[in-house]
Amino acid sequence: MAGPRRKRWITPPRWTGHLTDFVDRRMDRMSGGTTRSLEITDSMLAKAQRAHGPDSWKTVNMMEAAAKRRDQVGDHERALGLRIHVLTKRREHLGDEHRQTLSAEYALSGTLLALDRPAEARPYVDHALECYVAELGPDDPASLAALERSARIHLELGETAEGILKYQRAIDGFRTRDDEARAQRAGINQGRLLLGQEEYTEALAVFRDLVDRQGRLLGTDDPATLASLRDLALTLARMGRLPEARVVAQNLVDGTTRVHGDDHPSTADAHELLARIETSLRAE
Repeated sequence: MAGPRRKRWITPPRWTGHLTDFVDRRMDRMSGGTTRSLEITDSMLAKAQRAHGPDSWKTVNMMEAAAKRRDQVGDHERALGLRIHVLTKRREHLGDEHRQTLSAEYALSGTLLALDRPAEARPYVDHALECYVAELGPDDPASLAALERSARIHLELGETAEGILKYQRAIDGFRTRDDEARAQRAGINQGRLLLGQEEYTEALAVFRDLVDRQGRLLGTDDPATLASLRDLALTLARMGRLPEARVVAQNLVDGTTRVHGDDHPSTADAHELLARIETSLRAE
């Protein structure tokens, strides 16, 4: 009896990894905004529960799609209950180290982080990371994504040294795979987390490196370079290094004006940052 039950539950290959994308595409085509898309997702989940029962792999997959949609619209509390149920069923039917179970753990950790509960997210990320590295190797994209999330948790819990070390390993891994865009996103995430934790010296080093690298690879007026320039100016200002911050902010204004023109919101934002820095300088 146990064997057939397991067989009936496991997702067929043609569904694996695609159901949430299918639901996302369907929701994106719907009119009526967020409320309507949630109503439709919930209706699809209720239909799956009636047709197949709460234990069916079809129901659990639809529950995962519903959780993803809830997270996308910021309803993390409702998403959390769905993700916990999905993980419970994945473990029950597929085991602790099945790829879908690990994916459910990783997704649950993301919801917990969105709810500012990093300590609760940690064991899920640690387990997923350990299993991914053992099965796929340390440089697989899944391993690197879990490593970056583990680094984020360290920083959010104030474990700065370990967080920086893991972030650098993740960034180096992305670059080994020639995924410079992903490496830069990881660097941006790292810098902003450090800035939020008031680890200004460490954040400054990250943003200086980003501005230099993005300037060389993308150009000084690329939107990504300008975004890092803004982060650099803000970091210098918070450190009280206002003359340096003013120079960087002026470069930001000049670059944003060249790219977007005088009337663009990004240009106005750059002017506002420069004005705040100049006000602080005059007050000294």
